[in-house]
Amino acid sequence: MNYIITGNTYNSKFIDDLARRDDIIAMSGEDLLKSNLRFKQTDKVYVPSETSLSIVMERMEDQDYIAGINKLKNKFFCREVLSPLYPDFYFAKASLAEIPELNLQGKKVVIKPLKGFFGTGVRVADHTSDLAKLADEMKEEVQASAKFFPESILTQNEYIIEEYITGDEYAVDMFFDESGKPAIMNIYFHPEPTISDYFHLMYYTNKEIFDNYLDTFTDFFTQLNKIMNLKSFPIHAEFKLQNGVMVPIELNPMRYGGFGLSDLTFNSFQHQPISAYFDNTPANWDAIWEIRKENNYAWILGYNGKDVDVNTTPPDHDLFLAYLEANSNLIDYVKLNHKTNPVFALAYIYNKDLNKLKELLTTEFNSFFE
Repeated sequence: MNYIITGNTYNSKFIDDLARRDDIIAMSGEDLLKSNLRFKQTDKVYVPSETSLSIVMERMEDQDYIAGINKLKNKFFCREVLSPLYPDFYFAKASLAEIPELNLQGKKVVIKPLKGFFGTGVRVADHTSDLAKLADEMKEEVQASAKFFPESILTQNEYIIEEYITGDEYAVDMFFDESGKPAIMNIYFHPEPTISDYFHLMYYTNKEIFDNYLDTFTDFFTQLNKIMNLKSFPIHAEFKLQNGVMVPIELNPMRYGGFGLSDLTFNSFQHQPISAYFDNTPANWDAIWEIRKENNYAWILGYNGKDVDVNTTPPDHDLFLAYLEANSNLIDYVKLNHKTNPVFALAYIYNKDLNKLKELLTTEFNSFFE
């Protein structure tokens, strides 16, 4: 049987449609807890929200599969797995109490929880950093989020220190099929917005990105699985292109891009990545891009304005929609509860002019709150 176990964050607008299939059961993590359901080795499970991952793992009978999840979810274990592919990459482990005394050896590094979500508690440091102050800030931020995420999703005391990776950022949704072969579901470029508070504002894809990097990512995941030997296993991965080499930042197991990012694949190409995983069907990218080669497709995250009191000020969806449609073609728009999410909307758009699309990177979301 195929299962979709949803969580507390936004999952996907297509889950109800998928659950109409006789061979797919969708339920929340809370409903799973109340049930006696256990996942057999032959079952396939998709977990779109990190908040339900630990619950799912507790119900899995396949210990090798659980070990695979842990190796990717724990950032230190993940770097150990990747070390044969990136032998010169620097990484180490430390407790929160050890961070103020770290000797960075002149390196610029990233410090982040061994298990994390949505960039919580992540900091960049070098020889000029006040590590004691940085540790206090990280502790406060992680503790504030710990009430939403269990220790299996967000660690409070264990951190990884790894070399700072520069370059353009890319993301990949993929799965290893039933024989362990990688199937790429989408490749996204993540440009930096003008205002850093809105860091995840845009991810986009186009034929040029696939022409340049489909083989690169297929080869990476092929080499990774010579080490991991994963089967029927979805991943959302993030990379940076550093000096011509794609260096992985994170490999997130059991899901694709969060907050509806993976829905860009269906909205753009009419290829459903979740059912593709369940049905073991890769995408035919030559055919997909042949009739769409002029378009750039983007996912836009409508942030709550950084200076807005969301408890007293609602977003103006009509104003934001007009803003988007003045710039690009709207495919879909999803309203979210701005009081319980860091964002108020998700938008899926396309444009033949990539420069017009990129104009949205200057967006100040304060202006969309009344």
